[in-house]
Amino acid sequence: MSETPEKLQHPNPSVWWFHRRSIAYMSMAGLFFMQVLILLGAVTADSVPLAQTISWVFGINILGYIANNAVENVAAMKFGNK
Repeated sequence: MSETPEKLQHPNPSVWWFHRRSIAYMSMAGLFFMQVLILLGAVTADSVPLAQTISWVFGINILGYIANNAVENVAAMKFGNK
């Protein structure tokens, strides 16, 4: 590897946050689309468990993004931006 251990321990957050943000936005769009399908009646009683599972997965992605932001902010307050 050509990278130094310091770069491996403290990566540039902007490199990683773009992908995390993209996943969160796609999950929000998926939840919105799922709600539209439910309101239009496209989700039948047989497919409700599948819709619930998909909604939980999208929700967990969004909660993970929020939790990562909280951890980054707490770390920045405690240790400062390096």
